[in-house]
Amino acid sequence: MSSGPKPLDCHQAAEHLYELLDRELTPELEAAVRAHLDDCKHCFSVYEYERAFKRFLEARTRTRGAPEHLKRRIFEQLFLDEDHPPAG
Repeated sequence: MSSGPKPLDCHQAAEHLYELLDRELTPELEAAVRAHLDDCKHCFSVYEYERAFKRFLEARTRTRGAPEHLKRRIFEQLFLDEDHPPAG
């Protein structure tokens, strides 16, 4: 008898933040990531930052039509820095 999703550590939760933001997780994995975010203040603050940044990028590219090379550079930088979440 299962009592819910298997608990994730910070590294595991961080690996799935972008998938969570893009709504690409299975319901079980989404529940596990959200449960971790509910319990971990640091990971939740990283999630909130990434969510706000994603909204900002979407709004700016929709409004101003950012050039393709700029969007590519931004997303490449995001993925390069993915293994180094902000300290706090």
